[in-house]
Amino acid sequence: MVLKRYLLLLFFVISSSQACEVVMGYRTSERLPFIAEAPSHEGLYYALYSKALANIGCQLKVIRAPKKRVLHMLKSGEIDFYPGLGYSDEREEYLHFIDSGLKSRSAIISHVDTKPVKSLAEMKGKTLLIAHGAKPIDGEKYGVFMRSGYDLSLAQVVDLISKKQVDFYFYNEDNINYFLAQNPNENIKVYSINENPTVLHLGFSRKSQFALEEYNTAFDPLSDKSLVNREYVLTTNNKAYQFQQSLIELKNQGVTNKLVREFFYQQHIH
Repeated sequence: MVLKRYLLLLFFVISSSQACEVVMGYRTSERLPFIAEAPSHEGLYYALYSKALANIGCQLKVIRAPKKRVLHMLKSGEIDFYPGLGYSDEREEYLHFIDSGLKSRSAIISHVDTKPVKSLAEMKGKTLLIAHGAKPIDGEKYGVFMRSGYDLSLAQVVDLISKKQVDFYFYNEDNINYFLAQNPNENIKVYSINENPTVLHLGFSRKSQFALEEYNTAFDPLSDKSLVNREYVLTTNNKAYQFQQSLIELKNQGVTNKLVREFFYQQHIH
């Protein structure tokens, strides 16, 4: 009888774990040390998010596809979240933005011969490279030529800039420095465009089976929508909210910073 109860309990534990499988989507190219090139998913993203999900009884599954396809799947709820996305009004229509506990500082990559710039207006007459699916940039407004590519790797970007086929590219400064530490290139220059790091948010699908939402009573319809002025917010009785709280807990415990140090500053030291 005791064995029967034990087996029954084990069945429910396994079933519950299998039922709570949260899907992260990401493009196929690498973004080291956040994530390796498909089919490998190794990196900071997997380490952090799998730990946060395990704390709420869930498992992490990863799907790799072109970024535009991944964003389409987020809209439909086929994929639950994307690990790092900037806020926009368009994305707010189908995503909840959750503080990952990670920080990001934007930087510009350019050729060493190119005059440094601090804004789009200063890029007039130059070519700015962006990835398909990235946050839209109105280059025409500033007289900037736009060139885009599917699932761009940092190696491809550096090669294009080194050969002066494009002039500028916006990216995470820590990622650029990590890449160049292992792949030095005397033709490349990197400089920050904001002094203070900003919060890196993940985008969680509003159509996900794990997300429940309610109207935000603090929403001000007379003000622009933003991360602090959203029309809908997560309720507290769902896995997406628990995931958010788990990430906050890991950050407060120092676990997130420990993982950042491990992946950014230890793995490439020989």
